[in-house]
Amino acid sequence: MKKFFFILTFANLCMFAYSQTNNDTDTTKNLKTIKEVIEDSREGVEFIDNTELIKCINANPKLILLDVRNKEEYDAGHLKGATWLERGLVEYTMARTLREPDAEIIVYCAKGNRSAQVVKALKNMGYKNVKSHIGLEKWAEEGHSIYNYLGEIKVVKLREVNSATNPINYYQDKK
Repeated sequence: MKKFFFILTFANLCMFAYSQTNNDTDTTKNLKTIKEVIEDSREGVEFIDNTELIKCINANPKLILLDVRNKEEYDAGHLKGATWLERGLVEYTMARTLREPDAEIIVYCAKGNRSAQVVKALKNMGYKNVKSHIGLEKWAEEGHSIYNYLGEIKVVKLREVNSATNPINYYQDKK
């Protein structure tokens, strides 16, 4: 009986180890790629280009420009008159401070991916007139000014590394 119990336990242990190995592989197959994550974030969101943004700025003095990049990015340079609300906190701040569902809101980030996610969240909250700009990088590439604490800036060359291309090393020495 002991021998049978040992063989049964050993067989179950082997099957469990094998299933864990296969599950890891299957789970990895189900993870989205960066391209898929970006496509999902942008799906169903209305984007405006630089020409349309300029028209909106000129037509509506109450236009709300939201920069949803991180604080360092905003401090380095942003659109004139933009309000900084970092992605992840926008919903909480807006729910507390902007109670106008018809306010014209244009959200931007570097490339339009984070802003697209914020547009979806704001529309889900009930804001009706929310769009995403194609990205501050496109704004600067076309020669438009950005602003920071030093004043007006014209970007000569954009940084090549961004959140999607930043090299990551998860397995650095922890000791």
